[in-house]
This record gives sequence, C-alpha cells and structure tokens, in this order.
Amino acid sequence: ICPESVLLRTLVTHLVLLRDEVVVMDMEAGIEHLGRATAQGVDCLIIVVEPGRRSIETAMHVKELAADLKLKRVAVVGSKIRGAADEEFLKKNLPDFPILGFIPFDGQIIEADLKGRPPYEAVPSLLEVAKGIAEHLTA
Repeated sequence: ICPESVLLRTLVTHLVLLRDEVVVMDMEAGIEHLGRATAQGVDCLIIVVEPGRRSIETAMHVKELAADLKLKRVAVVGSKIRGAADEEFLKKNLPDFPILGFIPFDGQIIEADLKGRPPYEAVPSLLEVAKGIAEHLTA
C-alpha cells in the first residue's frame, strides 16, 4: 500500500470512527481506493455515473468491492445528464442502487472547470441539485 493510502485510511478512520465527524471525500475515478481499503468505515459510498455502458459496469464492480469491505450503503449520482432519456437509462440499468440525484450536462460547467471556477458559479441551479442530493443522504 502506498504511503498516501495509509495516511488517508488512518485519517478517515480517525475522523469517521473515532470522532464521529461528517466527511465527504471526492476520490479519483476508479476502484484503487476500494482495493486499498481507504473507504472502509464510511456510512455511504456515492458512485458518480454517466449514462453509458462502461460507467454502469464500473458501478456494478464498485458495488461488489464495497460489499467485500462491508459497506452497506452504496448509492449513485447521475452526471452529465442530457435529459429524461439519460435518467431513465440509469434507472433501468441500475435498479439495485438508490439514485440520489442527477447533475445535468451543461457546457458552462466545463467552461467553469477550464477556468478553475466552481461549477455553481456558472450554473447556479447546481446548488439546488446538490441540496437535493444532500437531502436524500440524510433521509
């Protein structure tokens, strides 16, 4: 295990398990952090998925790895959603996952990222989307 993963696992264990803090971690895309058990002990693992086959397959694999780590709550957030058809695609192909919300595709989000700006500055409606996701988490 790389030193960064050891530090991250120790920090998360301290914050989540010993201090009972709320921690939101934006992990790199992929499954490496699950293989290194840096996600162990979390209350809910949120998988960001896009409307596409590879993303669906990755979500399924992440759910299997989460089960190996005894993570009971695994949910998804749809990203880059172009419309109702994309939402339906994810609902149909991820029936065993709670869906916390959908983040729309918007070119302004990409522009904000290119400029190093928060996406909600370019698309203020994203704040409401984030609030809806948070409400689903706490329900």
